[in-house]
Amino acid sequence: MFYSITITSEDDKVINLGDKDSDQNTDVTEVKIHLDTTDDSARQKSLVMLAKVKICGKIVEDSKSVYKALFDWAKSLDKNQWYREVVIEIKIDSNTVYRTYRFEKMFVVDYKEFYGNSNVDSEYGTFELDLTQKENLFKTIENY
Repeated sequence: MFYSITITSEDDKVINLGDKDSDQNTDVTEVKIHLDTTDDSARQKSLVMLAKVKICGKIVEDSKSVYKALFDWAKSLDKNQWYREVVIEIKIDSNTVYRTYRFEKMFVVDYKEFYGNSNVDSEYGTFELDLTQKENLFKTIENY
């Protein structure tokens, strides 16, 4: 599986992870999509659910500006920059998209970069990006 992720701010600034035209993973190694019922002791279908996404990957030399943009988004105090549209394509190859997900108004819960671990499969380190969708937008999630 290969991944292409586009993160777009309200003022149309774009962060791209992965490569739309490649048959190999460039930086994204794993994507987890979690639809979370917030009350785990629910006894019936709950209307209180959140969409959560975790994106993991390798830090690669030629994408330094991407990790800087992710870091800046995570630490932003500007309310106009908090929420972004996230489109995730899971691909079999450069011509075949297996699944596509589109989430409105996602925000960064955690952003982590790891360096110096000799067990890491990247000479530059790894990253993790944890996102959650703003509440009350669960019905706007698209997948195809």
